[in-house]
Amino acid sequence: MKAANLTQCLTAAMMTLAVPAAAQDSSWDTSFTFYLWGAETDTSITTPAGVIESTLPFSEALENLDFAFMGAIETQKGPWSLIGDFAYTDLSFSEPTPGPASSGVDADVKLQVLNLYGLYNVHSADGWTIDVGGGARAFDADATMTLLPGTGPGRSASFGKSWVDPLIAARFAYEISDRWTAVGLLDYGGFRSDSESWQVLISARYAINDQWSLVGAYRYLDLKNGSSDDRFKLSQSGPVFGVRYDF
Repeated sequence: MKAANLTQCLTAAMMTLAVPAAAQDSSWDTSFTFYLWGAETDTSITTPAGVIESTLPFSEALENLDFAFMGAIETQKGPWSLIGDFAYTDLSFSEPTPGPASSGVDADVKLQVLNLYGLYNVHSADGWTIDVGGGARAFDADATMTLLPGTGPGRSASFGKSWVDPLIAARFAYEISDRWTAVGLLDYGGFRSDSESWQVLISARYAINDQWSLVGAYRYLDLKNGSSDDRFKLSQSGPVFGVRYDF
């Protein structure tokens, strides 16, 4: 699944989720959230010749961000919630390496992640709601990392692949007041030795009015894919800032 195909899947998924909102039944509630994730990114590619790894700190994330698009859609009816969340980041950066063997590492990382969830409400009382369910997470990754020569020779490693992890998820929400809501989401996907991913999202939402809300969150995503001598690993963590519209 190439980048264009993943984007097509995103469009189809978002249209599917949006269908209930356009239906005659007004009991469907739908929201869109557009957000920016200022994440620290740790990347490594393992090859038979060794591991090349790099870290882009949060303080340099926006400076080295070539392109990003992030958004989510959710539609609810009764105990059911359908969620689609898409994040695309394109990063290019350089960093020094310890020791004289190399003079540094150059990294070019492009990652598309599409999360699809179907959740069912199992508890709703005293301000608390708990939803559990499952879904799928689709990845499209394209990364190249180059170890620059120092006293030792330079070398380069690349990873390009698309794949899908099935996942399980749970969401916990607490209504602090009429305007404030806290939400936590956990998921785990992959379930196999050559592909594993998990994610944590903790957020607070402030309702400006019945339609517009401000969202602040912390998000952590961890993934690995490939065999022991050809493995791509990436983790992203950091604050999220967004705007939500309910209709």
